[in-house]
Amino acid sequence: MRTALLRTAIVTAALSGAMLVPVAGAAFAAPAPPAATAKAAASEPAKVALGDNLVAHMVNSVTEAPSVTIHVVDKDGTTHPQALVSLNRAHTTESKQGTVFTLTKADTAEPVLTVTASGATKSFPLPKGKAAPAPSDNSRYEGRPVYVGNGMVAVLRNKSEGPEAWIRYVGTDWKPGDDYMTHVVALVNREQTSDKAYGASFRLTGAQTTAPVLAVTTGGVAKSYPLPEGKAGQVCSSEVTSQDIGAGMSADLSMSPDGPRVALWTSGDDTTPWRLLNRGFPQLPESAGIIARIVNPSSAEPVFEWKTQGGPMPLGRASFPALPEGCKLNHEVTEPAPTTTAGTTAGTTAGTTAAPAPKPQTAGQTSVVPKGGVAAGAEIAAEDTDNSTTALAGTGLAAVFAALGASVPLRRRRAQR
Repeated sequence: MRTALLRTAIVTAALSGAMLVPVAGAAFAAPAPPAATAKAAASEPAKVALGDNLVAHMVNSVTEAPSVTIHVVDKDGTTHPQALVSLNRAHTTESKQGTVFTLTKADTAEPVLTVTASGATKSFPLPKGKAAPAPSDNSRYEGRPVYVGNGMVAVLRNKSEGPEAWIRYVGTDWKPGDDYMTHVVALVNREQTSDKAYGASFRLTGAQTTAPVLAVTTGGVAKSYPLPEGKAGQVCSSEVTSQDIGAGMSADLSMSPDGPRVALWTSGDDTTPWRLLNRGFPQLPESAGIIARIVNPSSAEPVFEWKTQGGPMPLGRASFPALPEGCKLNHEVTEPAPTTTAGTTAGTTAGTTAAPAPKPQTAGQTSVVPKGGVAAGAEIAAEDTDNSTTALAGTGLAAVFAALGASVPLRRRRAQR
């Protein structure tokens, strides 16, 4: 069914003559044109038909790192120049409308593109190239990998940092002994004991004890994976509270010593959050098309505000859950800014970010669909061996074709209560 939906969406866009529009993030960014000198030395990409009106342009050699760009092909054989999916060693997986594209064995001399849809996986080897240089030190993130389903492994650790389970997407054909140092999609530890990704939820139980256990629930079925034994310690993460914010979206709110965290989810997508908000990134940009922000993110009592409906709908407000007793914030705490009678901030204090007032909506509009940044995916602070931020494309093709006017519904219109 998902493969059929993907094929229908692609053909609809192709027949309409629409070009895929550029959006924020590397997920849909066209490859930058190489310099003239580099172009002369570059090898010709290998073109491989993937089916479903898609073609992959593959590059890999002893001088060029592996990369794959996937393009839409019209019925007349015309290839759209804008890449639908771009993969490389820094960005190895992307999900589109239930189809997952993964560059497996990316650090080896013989990487493979895998395409997974409706439980079936097809593999397409890249040309032979050169393995990536060995990282200087991966020991901080190495552990015992266990396959937990849905193409993910949990890397279980319990050393001086305390118990950790790094959830990494490796593809459905992963087996013990294969490389697992791929991109992080979720993390649970004593400062965040629960998370979810790719249709599974993760909870670190007994996190304060010497023998914690990772509980993974998929499709209502729970399985347990014991972590190595370590030292006992206090758990300083709150429970996660889920808030329906309208327009087919929900927000998961939690607190840790680092401050408030909001994971925004879109209806029908359970791979990765659409966006993550925290003290460093407390509000969505205006281009998102909706309002979602943390008010006074550095205070002891931050508040989440949102507005996804058009017209005179008021801002929604929700408090964050409290930290467990005895836990403290690890940053300077600021006093909340004064609020107006409408409940919005009248000013800011040090360490807070003022959010812009909502713009008037067009008359008759009942909901605001997130724009542009929807397709950019969610960002999760992760190590990925270089202490960088991993960008994860967790939304489907629906957002792209909705922007093009194609008949792929992103979310249902909600009735006003």
